Amino acid sequence: MPGIFDNPHSTVVELVRRHGGPVSHAALDPSQSIFRIPAIDGLIGFLLVRRCAVVIGDPVCAPEHKAPLADAFAAYCADKGWSALYSTASAAMQIYARERGYATIEFASLLMADPQYDPETDHQGHHLRQHLNHVRRTGVTVREYMGEAFPDARLEALAESSCEQWLSGRHGPQMYLGHPRLFQDRAGRRWFIAEQAGSVVGFLSMLSVSCIEGNNLINIVFSSPAAPLYTNELMVAEALRTLRAEGARSVCLGVGPLERLGQIDGCGRAAEFISRSIYRLTSKLLHLHGRTVFWEKYHVTRREPLYLLFQSPDIGFREVNALLRAFHFSVS
Repeated sequence: MPGIFDNPHSTVVELVRRHGGPVSHAALDPSQSIFRIPAIDGLIGFLLVRRCAVVIGDPVCAPEHKAPLADAFAAYCADKGWSALYSTASAAMQIYARERGYATIEFASLLMADPQYDPETDHQGHHLRQHLNHVRRTGVTVREYMGEAFPDARLEALAESSCEQWLSGRHGPQMYLGHPRLFQDRAGRRWFIAEQAGSVVGFLSMLSVSCIEGNNLINIVFSSPAAPLYTNELMVAEALRTLRAEGARSVCLGVGPLERLGQIDGCGRAAEFISRSIYRLTSKLLHLHGRTVFWEKYHVTRREPLYLLFQSPDIGFREVNALLRAFHFSVS
């Protein structure tokens, strides 16, 4: 584990729940290395790919410590002969990066919604109502699983099996953050399970993350190949209904990729042209913007820009390859 830290520091899970952003839970994946220093109660999770240290999200620490922790990490990388690369970084980190001569690329938005808005009620929700009514008629039901207080080994095994079916059923070009961790790191998690005829056909996970407005983050949604169409939509609708009943006013829907790259700073025209071309091709292959379109039906109330940050402004194949590896790009 890179860096040096002492025992009084918070645990990795506690830090991610307290200071993490929409993708900081990636640091909990066993494939990630963790950088920490004694002076700051925080961490940076990263994956090393051919001398590129790829960080998913911002440094996980209090806001006032992000810059000094990132500076310490940059010095650590320089000592190793590595280049730092941040994906899905916030606007605050983009300012930090520009001040230090990094190249920055706007590629996505953080999507926020208000659970008090019922997406089924108005004219805009007509198609969503039709979809939800269709899946309900097939006998699919969604319930919250109280797994932290009342764990059910059989139900969890069924959910894990459904996840494996979903993963094995995916074909063609794809990209994902990591293998879904359904029931690990239970503190601050909620689960919603879709069932049909005694089988688990869908799964939604929600995290409590202190630094996100309203604390609620939907981080995993999937349905098995056997699930009826629109099972994902039903799970999201039921999770929002639960939050609405609890009086919640905000929920983070996660990362919504842009249709095309936004603002680019700190690199030459050739690098900008290559970046826009690669993103356009990748977005088309993977239908990246489709994820954003999916979430828009739940009435997105706010969008915050998210960035790629390259310590080296000379963006080339090495940096692009590192990003693709960090997001498990494949064409299988």
